[in-house]
Amino acid sequence: MKRLFDLLLLLMCTRCDSSGSSSSSDDIDTSPPSSVVRLIFIHHSCGGNWLADGNGNLRSELNTNNYYVSESNYGWDAETEDDLGDRTNTENWPEWFNNTKMPYVYASTYASDSNSSSISNPGGENEIIMFKSCYPLSEVGSSINDEKTYYNTIRDYFEDHPEKLFILITPPGESTVSSTDLTRQLCSWLTDENNGWLKDYPHKNVGVYDFYCTLSETDSHHRINNGAIEHFYSSAYDGSSPYHDGDDHPNALGNQKAAEEFIPLLNYFYNRWKNSR
Repeated sequence: MKRLFDLLLLLMCTRCDSSGSSSSSDDIDTSPPSSVVRLIFIHHSCGGNWLADGNGNLRSELNTNNYYVSESNYGWDAETEDDLGDRTNTENWPEWFNNTKMPYVYASTYASDSNSSSISNPGGENEIIMFKSCYPLSEVGSSINDEKTYYNTIRDYFEDHPEKLFILITPPGESTVSSTDLTRQLCSWLTDENNGWLKDYPHKNVGVYDFYCTLSETDSHHRINNGAIEHFYSSAYDGSSPYHDGDDHPNALGNQKAAEEFIPLLNYFYNRWKNSR
């Protein structure tokens, strides 16, 4: 009976966002920017794999969609020898999102490997700031109150800077996550714009992609489907992801699934933001 209920829920949510509200195709513009836009991705190893050709291929997909990609990884400095790039845990985000450090992020053209963007740098600052914690942060312990506090703190910075687009990528899961229910609750709270983190937020300059959801099961999705946003955890979700090959880093199959689902959402977030200014 539960399986039947979950299948019915999937059908109901196919054209809904995570809060259950529908979005018509007229509201969802997934076309890429008409000219090249600078984007920086703050990440560690999982993000590097997601970007890499032959693994997630995200950088090449971003380039195809007119996003010039810079990044921050281990060893990246904002101010001299501050090693800010080493610190991307949830509790570290307030160290980044402030008026002291972010100007360095906006200006950065750093790429951590030789697989740099295939399109030309358009100049100017990074307009889009993507940021992600690594897989250990998929474990949230016995409460998500601390995580909510950190995310609410940085939301204040985003509200003060509507000229930039901020894209939060939820941390990917470990091979097996012990805090499954709470982690899902946190990711759903972050993603739900009507009742969650962004409830009553006054601008359109923040988007959330649930990387954790996408990688949690083969039929879990955060994507645009049939002209509407679909955010859905599989009924088989139990904290054990099928997208791992012996360690906690998502494998190429999972990363490619995530890249395919993410790009149209990014285009939607970008167009929504530009059209709101």
